[in-house]
Amino acid sequence: MTTHEQQQLDEVIERLTIRYPNIPHEEITDIVRETYQHFGSAQVRDFVPLLVEHHVKDELGTPTGDIPPIPD
Repeated sequence: MTTHEQQQLDEVIERLTIRYPNIPHEEITDIVRETYQHFGSAQVRDFVPLLVEHHVKDELGTPTGDIPPIPD
């Protein structure tokens, strides 16, 4: 994992923590890291954090918190 990819995953975790405040931060982190492992063999890495975020949101269901702004 590159430093840039790690930073993107950290941002995904932060956004998901805001969207799902009833789920502990540690649990969201575990789910994101586990989901990330499924994309370990992906040849094109540019969209892996985005794919992880979409997969985890599908898994967690309807958000109960605020929708954070999209980063610049």
